Amino acid sequence: MLRVKEDWQGLFEGEGGIAELSQALPTILQTRRWFGGKALRIAKVEIADSIVILSHPAVRMLILRVIYESADMESYTLPLGAAFGEEADRIRRDSPHAVLAPIMVRKCEHDVPGILYDALWNPDVALSLLDAIGQSSRFPGTAGSIAATSTNTFTELVPSRMELEPVLMKTEQSNTSIAYSGRVILKLYRRIAEGVNPDLEIGRALTYRQFPYVPCIAGYLEYHDRFRRSAPLAVLQKFVANEGDAWKRGLEEFERFIDRLETAHLWKSQPPAFPSHPFDLAQAPYSPPPGHLIGPFLESVRRLGNRTAQLHVALSQIVDDPDFAPEPLTRDSRRRRYQTMVENLTDTLSLVKERMQLLPENGQALAEILIALQSDLDQMFSAFENIETAISLIRCQGDYHLGQVLCVKDDFMIIDFEGEPAQSLAERRMKQPAFVDVAGMTRSFQYVPFVVLKGKGAQWSPWAAFWSGWTSAAFLQGYLELASGSSFCPRNSESARVLFDAYLIKKALYELRYELNNRPDWVEIPLHGLVNIIRPADQRQQPS
Repeated sequence: MLRVKEDWQGLFEGEGGIAELSQALPTILQTRRWFGGKALRIAKVEIADSIVILSHPAVRMLILRVIYESADMESYTLPLGAAFGEEADRIRRDSPHAVLAPIMVRKCEHDVPGILYDALWNPDVALSLLDAIGQSSRFPGTAGSIAATSTNTFTELVPSRMELEPVLMKTEQSNTSIAYSGRVILKLYRRIAEGVNPDLEIGRALTYRQFPYVPCIAGYLEYHDRFRRSAPLAVLQKFVANEGDAWKRGLEEFERFIDRLETAHLWKSQPPAFPSHPFDLAQAPYSPPPGHLIGPFLESVRRLGNRTAQLHVALSQIVDDPDFAPEPLTRDSRRRRYQTMVENLTDTLSLVKERMQLLPENGQALAEILIALQSDLDQMFSAFENIETAISLIRCQGDYHLGQVLCVKDDFMIIDFEGEPAQSLAERRMKQPAFVDVAGMTRSFQYVPFVVLKGKGAQWSPWAAFWSGWTSAAFLQGYLELASGSSFCPRNSESARVLFDAYLIKKALYELRYELNNRPDWVEIPLHGLVNIIRPADQRQQPS
């Protein structure tokens, strides 16, 4: 328990209070879902800055510097408040996840118990941040300041006399979001880094160009230190009324697919033969079996492919900004990417061998097949290195999957341009072949059946490959309809296939490393995907 005299803000006065809070912070961070360093040993946590963002009651935005024993330092934001008496009881009862630590304040020889809590759960704090953006306010701190900025769309989205009710979104992951009466949504970045956040950067660029399938930006918060270095803290966007994300819908659609199969007594039979490669499937019309069994979802997925192509076209047309202007995929650029791919392959297969005995039986069988196919993977990466086609590198979504797309009636809205969380800020802002997004979404369709079947306690089914194969093909077909002929899309179909395969393998290898480190019982998904890419359908056997 933290102890302080007279006022809880004594934690920020003098070395004693700061030291006591700093010692408690490692334990506090470990309880936060958004903290990304749970697997690392923390050496210490320093309070880099403390900024008052609300005076009554006092609330501070802490900028924390997390120093690990064997990893690079990270910075996090923590809005911190304190509550006592009935207010503390209310927070414990209504918002237990907001509670960070107990605190005892000594007043006039009496101890007053209370709690420290994550102040984003306080509606007054949420409204003050929104007001700050509308007024372009600045909050001074001990070592820097927070600056709020609004865009031209703020007054349209937030009418001056409208009373808005803030609601903290329950889907907290690496960030925390607050919705305001279905008008706007504020996303606070918990992990921050010096430089330009691609989520804000791409969002502003597309807002300026009025791209309709990405939420427009209404404002943002930035932290500036004493050396004038800046780091984005939060972005305010238009709230998009939706029916959930495309991942949720994909799970529901596969459930319906199973129901149709069971109704028709087909689940235990073999599915109709179909081309093994999504590019081959994308060239084929929807024959009666997939069209009837998968249903209208195929057309919906094709539309998602359209929207993805339109996003890439819009990003490729930003030629007046060097951070966006397309660049050619040169021989040197291919070589560097090839070397990274090969290094990742070597590291991943070494990790597979190291963890082999920890894998489930089917996982071990697939892992043995994959290791034997290493030369095939090398050849596919070599084909990418030697590809002779002129395409442009562009800014991309970067971490594209079904969870990054909102379902809006019969259409879609693409969200979250932060990029792959494990990458550095510089890596996430790099221009890429557009097929990095296409491959990411294709892999997402591979995950859906496994998750549903695992939840039912069922084994992998050949029908899973049927569903994911045809949905991937529908997405690819929709994408190529509008992307073909663009500078970022190879004009030669064989070159497009080589590019697609290379990034499909790269994504699956990333998934394999993640699952080995976090969910060993899920390794069958990327393992199955990798074997599926390399081996033609008529030469492979489905795991039982």
